[in-house]
Amino acid sequence: MGDLPLAPGPIRILIAEDQKFVADALLALLSQQPGMEVVGTVGSVVDSIHSVAMLEPDIVILEFRLSDQSTALVRTIQEDSEAGLIFLTHNESENVILAAMEIGAGAVLSMSTAAAEVIHAVRIVAEGGSLISPQAMSSVLNGRRKADHSRDKLTRREREVVSLMSQGTSNREIATKMGISYATVRSHVRNVASKLAAHSKLEVLVKAQRLDLVRDETPGKISFA
Repeated sequence: MGDLPLAPGPIRILIAEDQKFVADALLALLSQQPGMEVVGTVGSVVDSIHSVAMLEPDIVILEFRLSDQSTALVRTIQEDSEAGLIFLTHNESENVILAAMEIGAGAVLSMSTAAAEVIHAVRIVAEGGSLISPQAMSSVLNGRRKADHSRDKLTRREREVVSLMSQGTSNREIATKMGISYATVRSHVRNVASKLAAHSKLEVLVKAQRLDLVRDETPGKISFA
């Protein structure tokens, strides 16, 4: 009689989350699921790199923040391990989904995702599947192409004006910093608004954030001078 096939082991999960409440909630949830084992929890993506090598998880659930450093660290995990990646994020923007696609993550979950969906995502990604649909991928790539086109419309000087605007710098202060006239600054602002189809300084900054022209954060004080 031939050898019987070995029963598959549990899905080994590593949680990388700096908010202890969230990490503890995931640990409690996933530890109760049949066929799942949480092999470790760490407080950051940096810490997870060593833990992935030591613990050899099948799944890494990590909080993903959109930054060059975070993306580089997660890419290191993806390149050095066969573990499936699941992103937890406060921001399910197209840029985060695009980063997930480029790195090879199997799912992007918001912090408000229902428990049943988290469990489902773990099982799907552990089987080599993805919860990022082809439709979502197509939409994100089309959005990226449009964003690139919109970004390319702006001149270097116009981008500099937008960057200073995002810091709450007034038009007169921008003129001084850039060594140009106040009238030229106003002309740059009007041109940027026209190219971005924006009707106010606030709308200019919001659209500039979406296009990665300025840091992705809520605009602070806006000067209309």
